[in-house]
Amino acid sequence: MFVGDISMVKSNKKYEIKCAYQEIIVSRTDTKGKIIYCNSTFKKVNAFKGASIINQPHNIVRHPDMPKVIFHIIWKTISRGLPIQAVVKNRTNDNRYYWTMLEWKVQKDMDNNIISYVAHGKQAPQKIIDIIEPLYKMLKDIEEEHGMDSSLKYLHAYLDEKGMTYSQYLHYLTKHRGLKCLCEFVRHKILKN
Repeated sequence: MFVGDISMVKSNKKYEIKCAYQEIIVSRTDTKGKIIYCNSTFKKVNAFKGASIINQPHNIVRHPDMPKVIFHIIWKTISRGLPIQAVVKNRTNDNRYYWTMLEWKVQKDMDNNIISYVAHGKQAPQKIIDIIEPLYKMLKDIEEEHGMDSSLKYLHAYLDEKGMTYSQYLHYLTKHRGLKCLCEFVRHKILKN
C-alpha cells in the first residue's frame, strides 16, 4: 500500500513503512535530546501533526526492538563533537515502524560549544537490514538478560572480530555493498550533466 511516497508492508500484524529512497528525514535536537526542529518528511513518516513533536524527547520514535547500546554509542560519540552514522529501527506515532540510515552531525556556536545535533536519515536498504537486524536482536536479548554493559562487551567483541569500530562497520556495510549515500549520487549526477 502506498501513502504519498511511503509504502506500507503488512508483516506479523504490524506495518512496516518503506520510504522512497529520495526522501530525507531531518530532525534537530537540543543537547538534552529534545526535538527542536523536524522537516515535513519526519512528521509525515512518524505520523505527527503540527507542532506536537516539538520539545518531545527524540526517543519518542525509538522502537522497543532497538538495543540501548546503539544509542549509548551514538550519544557518546556526538557528545564528544563527532559525527556518526547508524542504522535504526524507529516506531511511528501510529505504531508502524521503519528502518533508517541516519547520520548525526554536531552544531556548535561561535565559541565552539555544542548547541544541537542534526540527524539526516533515509530508507535503509534491505541488504543492510538483513545484516544488522540479527545483530540488534542479539544485543537486545543480551541487554534483557544481562544488562547493557554485557551487550556493549558483546558488540565490542563482534566488531573486534571484524577489526572495525561501529562507525567503520556501518561504513563497510554501506560502501562495500554497492550502496552510496544520496549526497554522492546527487553530486555525481550534477557533475555528469
